[in-house]
Amino acid sequence: MAIIGIQINRENPTFTIQDFTFWMPQFKKYCETDEGKVAFENLYEIANNKIFKSIYGTDWKYAMSLCIAHYLTLVAQQMQVPAGDTLAGIAGGGVTRGVLANASVGAFSKTYDLSKTMSEEEEALFWNQTSYGASLWALLKTKPIPSIMVITTHPIPGAN
Repeated sequence: MAIIGIQINRENPTFTIQDFTFWMPQFKKYCETDEGKVAFENLYEIANNKIFKSIYGTDWKYAMSLCIAHYLTLVAQQMQVPAGDTLAGIAGGGVTRGVLANASVGAFSKTYDLSKTMSEEEEALFWNQTSYGASLWALLKTKPIPSIMVITTHPIPGAN
């Protein structure tokens, strides 16, 4: 049996911290610190294995930046949870979070219709945790994703 599919080129060009801060200038000062450089290097590796130039084309640097900003925001959110040296002291950090659907303070209330700005697809749940991730998911939906696959009952000579 042989399975043949369209191969996605997973080789990306160089992407630098300067590329990231061009698209995400709000992170520039942070990325100039030693902590920011370490964070960028760690998150660059993740983004580089998820975001491919062969898919995003001319939007690739922007997509890489959105991905890294998404992860940085998740890390920043984790920095705000309780910390301590006992399990009870840190237990509040693992609570489930969702999108705020309604809030009221006295006579003031605010509601958002997120169905127009966030995807309700199951695959988007992780990315919907931040505005950067939601933007990345929306950008991905504008790209053609090659997904043709052929399965044969016998090997195809010369196919690797």
